Formats: sequence, C-alpha cells, structure tokens
Amino acid sequence: MLGVMFFHPYILCSRGSLNAVSLRREFHGALVKVDDGIGCVHPWPEFGDAPVEEQLKLLREGGTSKVIERALHMAAVDGEARRRGMSLFAGLEIPLSHYSWDQHQPSESQMQRVIGEGWKAIKTKGALNVDETLRSLDALASLVGDATLKFRVDFNSCLTEELFTRFLELMPPQVRQGIDFIEDSFPYDAVRWSEIQHSQGIRLALDKQLRGATEGFEYAVMKPGRRDWRGMINELPSDTRVVMTSAMDHAIGQSFAAYEAALAWRDIGSRMDLCGLCTEHLFAKDVFFERISSYGGNLQVDRKGTGLGFDDVLAKLPWKRL
Repeated sequence: MLGVMFFHPYILCSRGSLNAVSLRREFHGALVKVDDGIGCVHPWPEFGDAPVEEQLKLLREGGTSKVIERALHMAAVDGEARRRGMSLFAGLEIPLSHYSWDQHQPSESQMQRVIGEGWKAIKTKGALNVDETLRSLDALASLVGDATLKFRVDFNSCLTEELFTRFLELMPPQVRQGIDFIEDSFPYDAVRWSEIQHSQGIRLALDKQLRGATEGFEYAVMKPGRRDWRGMINELPSDTRVVMTSAMDHAIGQSFAAYEAALAWRDIGSRMDLCGLCTEHLFAKDVFFERISSYGGNLQVDRKGTGLGFDDVLAKLPWKRL
C-alpha cells in the first residue's frame, strides 16, 4: 500500500527535436515523492504513452501504466537508500557511454570536444530523408580526421525496408567503415533483419521491439527508466551486446538509468558495450542538470547526496500533494 504521495511538475527544454519521431522542444513530466523516495514520471506520447496529466490522474486513482510502474520502482529503490543515509552509487562504477550528437549545436565545436575528451563513439539520429542523413554522416566523418571514432545511427523505426536498403547502398565508404551499428532501422522482422545483417555486412541494434526478440541483431538497447532489464537479458543469446541508455528524461531519471547500468555492468561484465547515459547536454541547464556532467564518456552523477542525490535541491521544491 502506497503512502501519501506528492508531485512536482517540470518542463525540460531542448534546442530541437531529439529523435526521428518527435518535433517537440518542450518535454513535460513530474517528479513524484513516495514516502522518502523520488521517482520520475516522464511519458513519451510519441511512443504511445498518455500525457503526464493523465499519468498523474491514473496514479492518484490507484491505476498503473508502464511509466508509473517504473517511476514507483525508482522511488522505492531511491527511498530505501535515503532511509539508510547512503548514495545508490556507493561502490558502483558507471559504464562508459557514446556521445549523443546534438544536431542543433555547431558540428565543429562538438567534434573538437568529442576528440579532445577521447569519446569512443558518436550516436546521431537518422531521419526519414535518408539523403539528408547520409550528408550529415559524411560531414561528420570528414571532421574525424585521424581519430578513431565509431558512429551509431538511430532511426526509431521510421524507415521502410526499401528506404533502409537505399540508405546502405548510397552510404559513402568513409561513413560505412566508421559505422558501429544502426538502431531500429525499420520495424523489427527477425528474418529480414538477419538477412540484411548477412548480405550488407552491417550490425543492427534493437530497442523498440526488443521484448521476446532473440535474432537479427547484435546489440540490445535497454532503457532502465522504461523497462526492467534483468529478465530481458536472460532471454537474449549470450553473445548479444547490451547498451543501456537514458530515456532522455529528468536528471533524476537519467541518474537512475546510470545506477541501473552500473548494476548491470557489475552483473554481466564484458557483455556490456558503450552505453548512452550521457544525455544531460541535450537539455537546457536547470538546478538538477547543473549537478551532472560528462567527460569523454564518463557520466558524473551526484554522489554526495543520499539515494540518487540532489538532496538539498529536492528539499526546496514546492511539492504538491497528489
């Protein structure tokens, strides 16, 4: 039985769209306080979630959803650590991440940062206009120079198989040799994905339709803020590489993704690949995002506080009873 709950609505702002299926620059969510713990309700209507107002109404009435379930789990884990007066990150190491490319910032300065700090890979979003995506990737590849840097491209399943095949056929050699994997190219089909991996010599990554899938991809992308990774990892072939990413949500949610990724890395070791946990720079700074940062793929979280951190900031929020 849940105790009295409180919430604090928030709006995150980005410089532009964050993926191929969203044009928004404002992202509405809410922190929820359940007893001593903090959770993050951050729906993505583009992926079928109800808006935050409906999520909070559902929570108030005792209902549930995938977003609510993960927020309450986060709050339970966070609250237990806060009651013990301990940081959730004590004794844990967060795995390295790729750099999430911001297509709304200058390319030259971003590439200088990536190379100067020693990031190992860049992840960029793909678009329905594959010619535009190829031009963008070619421009990035030309900036790499002598650095060893891999590219990851996420289409969020916006392409058809025909468009994806065209994308691969038109890909310049300097881009192809730098491709690490392509994520959610077109809606998952085990047979077709397997055939394309074999015929095109390209590695695919699966996120959106991962549950129950076991073939046709080499990388499994998991968002701890959206679903529990434990059972899913056990369903995958032992040679599948695992990539943990944030849900591009509140700094609290991004910190929770980092915590879960650290646990997974401790448990599965070498199966963990470069993650996608460093997404804080995609949003305008606020009192929370000022507490986390990344350098060269290393995400720095608030380890000074209890639970997921941010103790003094959370204490000053104007919480409302749910």
